[in-house]
Amino acid sequence: MSEPAALVRPLALEEVFTRQERMRSAARSTLASWGGRLAAKHAVTTALGHDTPPAPLTGVEILPSVPPGCPRGHACPHGHPPRVTLGAGYAERAAGAGVTGIQVSVSHTSRVAVAVALVTWTTDGG
Repeated sequence: MSEPAALVRPLALEEVFTRQERMRSAARSTLASWGGRLAAKHAVTTALGHDTPPAPLTGVEILPSVPPGCPRGHACPHGHPPRVTLGAGYAERAAGAGVTGIQVSVSHTSRVAVAVALVTWTTDGG
């Protein structure tokens, strides 16, 4: 596999990755960053209890959590921890289920990407 589109076929990159995610992964120019982000999206949807994503995967955005003191902001080349942002159908479902937070850990080599998502929620389920 030599191109990002091969990771998501038959879907288009725009159906899986947000504009910000595409820009961030393209800047890194490795399949590993694309694969890690895709693995994180699937980990989040699975942790939320979905066998298949209920909405387009663009509704789960995985970007670096850049601390306020970082002088380069989102352009920073250093590996800041990933941040999960829900939108497009996911946020409403998560809130309705009582989800209060989602954290994700991503690891990858040049050939394999894995991710784990941890979901916290209210004890009364909403």
